[in-house]
Amino acid sequence: MLNQMPGDFFSYLITYSSNLLTITFYILILVFAILIYRRSSYNYGITLIISSIILLTSNIIYMSIQYPYLFYRMVAELGYPLSVVLLTMYTWSFVFLILNSSSAIFLVVSIYLIYKTHGKDRDN
Repeated sequence: MLNQMPGDFFSYLITYSSNLLTITFYILILVFAILIYRRSSYNYGITLIISSIILLTSNIIYMSIQYPYLFYRMVAELGYPLSVVLLTMYTWSFVFLILNSSSAIFLVVSIYLIYKTHGKDRDN
């Protein structure tokens, strides 16, 4: 029922283009992190893997629930009261905030570990 909103491919492409590019970028980072961890077993490989997986999960959830259209669908199509819709939207916003923040924290930790690991080689 929620997926019956009429729309063309171009509007969905414009809406989700940044998410698709982010998913592509983080898949590349995930592959890179897996290769680093398997070849060298550096600690920052694991944190990069965790960061990529968390952000990929966030973007896939965002696209699967069609977050930009969720408010309209809940109010206009399903007829939910505004208080329920706002509570749902705030909850999803909070979930995305937690996922993106934890991904950013793991990314900062992995950048610190990269600097710490490879900074030793440059010191003379």
